[in-house]
Amino acid sequence: MAEHNGHPAPNGAANGSLNGTQPPEAALVRSYIMSSGRATGSVPLDIESMLQLTWKGSRGLAGLQFERASIAMLCKDEILSVAELSARLHLPIGVIRVIASDLIVDGFLEAYLPSFGMADDVDLISRLIEGVRAL
Repeated sequence: MAEHNGHPAPNGAANGSLNGTQPPEAALVRSYIMSSGRATGSVPLDIESMLQLTWKGSRGLAGLQFERASIAMLCKDEILSVAELSARLHLPIGVIRVIASDLIVDGFLEAYLPSFGMADDVDLISRLIEGVRAL
């Protein structure tokens, strides 16, 4: 039987995962690597910031890899908030902020802040609530 911190490992933990999920340490390392160790991007993004693929982004889509490609593909067909991207990709909001910021700096994404009349936009509020619940 495998051991974990000097104790017998729970069922399924011999391979480093519990119930098919990563151990918490692996998730932290993965997030650190995806964001290149950064906690913030060069472009400040709120969770309600709306992101859209630019013309340059659509032309350069084939050259993107991993999470950068996933974010760009999702923003190709619809404008999505940082929170929605986080929920759909099952990634921490901080990681989405850093990667999206990089894509904005590279000219692949544009960011918009919702108007101040956001309280009247029931659809947007509903989508944000669904995105946060999915986290």
